[in-house]
Amino acid sequence: MLGAVAHIGITVRDMDKAVEFYRDTLGLKVIGDVTIQGDEASTVTQVPDTKLRAVYLRYEDDPKGPPIELLHFIEPKGDKGKPYPGLANPGITEVAFWVKDIEKTYQELQAKGVDFYSAPQLFDLDGEGYGKVKAVYFRDLDGTTLELLQNVAD
Repeated sequence: MLGAVAHIGITVRDMDKAVEFYRDTLGLKVIGDVTIQGDEASTVTQVPDTKLRAVYLRYEDDPKGPPIELLHFIEPKGDKGKPYPGLANPGITEVAFWVKDIEKTYQELQAKGVDFYSAPQLFDLDGEGYGKVKAVYFRDLDGTTLELLQNVAD
């Protein structure tokens, strides 16, 4: 019934700052930037008078992986006072990225001011098909939880 994941959408408060974070801090490449408006946009979002900007980013070495779609509602303005749902709340809780060296990536991102939940932790996920992995959570500028994952050899 369903096909492969097309993209992962994240609504952001400030597109320029979000693009800077995902591109310059996390190292993703911008692959598209489009503004969408009109009756179709309002119908599909169920938000009257929608005008939104969508920027697509992807990890350069994985051209077949699903891109991240950053969405910014130009009109109407989003509710900037509401906090982003936490990790324990229903809904999308995180977007995870594989890395080759989690400790190095963790240190590099910390040096760029990224706020992590903790240091990387080791998990045995053999039953889930991942084997042993190290994982760590952090947040983007709007509070969306992101995760780094690294497979660890025995």
